[in-house]
This record gives sequence, structure tokens and C-alpha cells, in this order.
Amino acid sequence: MASFEKRGKKWRAVVSYTDAHGVRQKTSKTFDLKKSATVWAAETEIKVNGGLDVNAGNISFADYYKRWFETYKQETVRQSTFLRYLSFHNIVIQLFGDVKLNKLTSQYIQQIINEFGRTHNKSYVRVFLASIKSSLKDAMLDGHIERDIFSRLQPVGQEAKKFDNYLSATEFEKLQNWLYSNRELMVDDDFLLAVLIALETGARLGEVSALQSSDIDRDRLLININKSYSAKSYKVTKPKNIYSIREVSVTKSLINLIQWYTDTTGVTDIFPKHFVPDTVSRKIKRLTDELNINNIKFHGLRHSHVSYLLHNNVDITYISKRVGHANINVTLSTYSHLLKEKENAQEKLTVSILENNL
Repeated sequence: MASFEKRGKKWRAVVSYTDAHGVRQKTSKTFDLKKSATVWAAETEIKVNGGLDVNAGNISFADYYKRWFETYKQETVRQSTFLRYLSFHNIVIQLFGDVKLNKLTSQYIQQIINEFGRTHNKSYVRVFLASIKSSLKDAMLDGHIERDIFSRLQPVGQEAKKFDNYLSATEFEKLQNWLYSNRELMVDDDFLLAVLIALETGARLGEVSALQSSDIDRDRLLININKSYSAKSYKVTKPKNIYSIREVSVTKSLINLIQWYTDTTGVTDIFPKHFVPDTVSRKIKRLTDELNINNIKFHGLRHSHVSYLLHNNVDITYISKRVGHANINVTLSTYSHLLKEKENAQEKLTVSILENNL
């Protein structure tokens, strides 16, 4: 409902409405002409009748962002992911300060992101911006902002130095053979066993770290991956997503080695102390240096697993399921560089075959 009152030579329009929580709200604006006040009041009534809470956008974007991820994310994501939102909230406070939600524009946000990107990797900016866009989309759906100010936003930032974070087929076999030949070292350094499991299964560090003896199916030669250790929350949680819950076929050699290890050490949780990221980085570098192979990161063992299977012509659809990707498109996107190598090799082979017929 709209009301008008004359104040001196100006007209003040007041629109009253009930918000989504059943609370009576008022919004007002002063104009030189009653006609202008009437037009504004009519437009505002249309907005509030359509679900827009015109006062809801008066809070700072930083406050809204916090309210958003606590409401929509806290009960639906892994704790490690929620901690990432907490970290992002601190960045939002630094970048946007007290700027009101309803004062944001696409241009203003993009300028903020452009400045942020000058000192951060583009991959990190992309993830951070995705959360910003998601929060603003919900703000529009909830009637807190009037229009789409998020779709055009683009991540910018420094390109990370690229290096091949995977082993060649020869290096894969060299590392694999060395680990089997030096299994006795695993009793004092369980990290070496973790490396072998990751190399032969493509499992992520958290998935390997959370393995228990009961996850090893000795009869069916399978490893059941159904949980993950989070180094951020220091807890064993559900894996990354529902697709990460999987059974991975492994060799009898790996099963026998794990059996030997658990019998020798008497452990139930295969890696009871789990792994600290800094320690992992240091140990994987020491190992690759010792064997004179590519200095990959631990996650590079997962990439090496996929690369080795592709090298040996294993179907990519099976590989996608084996490593727990949501769909084959994720695999195609993640390993496009490796697939390009395969394509080039097949191209040369095709030309060679055709040439031989002439």
C-alpha cells in the first residue's frame, strides 16, 4: 500500500509491504513532483508484489554472503568445503567492505575481481568468483536484488606455471617396480604404501588416507572407496561426491602387499596418522628426486594412473568411472592434454597405414 505526504515543496512516497518472514516493512523516497512520487510508488508496489524485498538489499554484501553460505551450504557440503566458504567470506570482507548488496553492479564487481586477479592464480579466482555468482543468483531468486548482475562476470588472474603433473609410462613402471621391490621400507614409512595405492588406483590423497583393512576385499580383488580424510577439518568424512564412492579393481600383487603390511604392522586403519599436506609435498619430492623421475605432486599420481591407462588403450568411459568422476565430460576436460597426445599418435598411425597402401 502506498501513501503520500507533502513536505514543504516536496512529496514523500511511502510503500508498505509484508516481507517473506511476515514482518511489516516500509520503503520511502522524496520527489519534487507528486507525479514522480506516484510513478515510483506504483513501480515499487509492482516489485514487492512480485516478491522483491526492497529493504533486504540494504545489508552489506559481506553480511549477505555469510548468511547465504550458512543457510544454503552448511548442511549440504563437506566440512572442508564449508571451511573454504569461511575463507572466501574473509576475502569478501576485504574486497567489498560495507558496500550494500543493492548497490552492487556488474561493472563494480568485475573491477574488484580484476584487481584481485592481479595477485592470484586464475584457477583460484575462478573458484572464488563461482561462489560469488552463486550467492548473487540466490539473492535475485530470493528477491533481494532486482536484476542479474552476475552472469557476465569473468574470472581473471595469473596463469599458473604449467608443468606435466604426471609420470610417463616408463617412469610409472619404474616407480611401481621400485615400490614393490622395497616393500620392507613401508613398515617404517607408510607414505610409500600410500604412493603405491594411489598409483595403482588413481585414488585421491584423502581417499587413500582414510582406508581401513575392512575396505580391502581380498576375495574379489577390490578396494572400496567410501570415505575421505580432510586435512582441513582433521576428520574422516564422506568422499568428494556420490560418484567418488566406488569399487576399484586392483591386482593380486597389491592385495598381497597390503595384506603383508597389515599383518606385519597390526594396523586396522591402514594409515592411522593420516597425512599432512606439507609432509606429503616434501616426501613426494624426495622420492621422485631419488628415482630421477618427474617431480610430480601427490595428486600427480592420480594423473599418472589415468595417463598410464590411456597409454595402454584402456577405454576412457571405464577410466572415468574408475577414478570417480561425475561423468565422462569431467574426464575429457581434465585430461584433454593427454587425449590430444593420443590423437596425434593415432593421426600419425592412420597416415602411415594409408601411405603403406600406395
